[in-house]
Amino acid sequence: MIILYGGTFDPLHVGHLVVANEVYDAFRPDRFIFMPAAQSPLKSRHAVATDKERVKMLELGIAELGFGEVSTFELERKGQSYTYDTVKYLFETDPDIYVVIGSDQYEQLNNWYRIDELHQMCRFLIVNRSVEYQQVEQAMSFHIPRIDVSSTEIRTRLAAGKTVKFWLTEDIETYVRKERIYEEEKSD
Repeated sequence: MIILYGGTFDPLHVGHLVVANEVYDAFRPDRFIFMPAAQSPLKSRHAVATDKERVKMLELGIAELGFGEVSTFELERKGQSYTYDTVKYLFETDPDIYVVIGSDQYEQLNNWYRIDELHQMCRFLIVNRSVEYQQVEQAMSFHIPRIDVSSTEIRTRLAAGKTVKFWLTEDIETYVRKERIYEEEKSD
């Protein structure tokens, strides 16, 4: 079994880590793959952090979790990151695939590229995000303790020099601040 957890991860925060930990604990997959997106077709904004910086944050998060792997498949492909292409690629090695998405993405699922074919290749685990409980169709609802942490808010707070303690792991916060990833102006 493969659990695929994709996203921008800009930055990887405690909300992402709680989702990963809860899903991993419930399913104990053979592989838990974090897949940073090159560019989400349903988001207009590109990542602020570079691909290399986002991968480093994922590696730090995996070290904290004690499980998982990073795949750079979508980053290497460049352009739009379609879950269909990623699942099709993974399906060749293991046809038992679960894709973790938040309830916010579930609301847009009908707009996803080749969604009918995607439903044939994988199962969706819909994690409650910004809602306590949810009802879903053609997917599995997965409840976690709510942690309403926003990557956008974290980037804003970091740019303003405010604290993000407990929003990021200590290692990720140290890395982000050292590299000045989200500051208004990076120095060379």
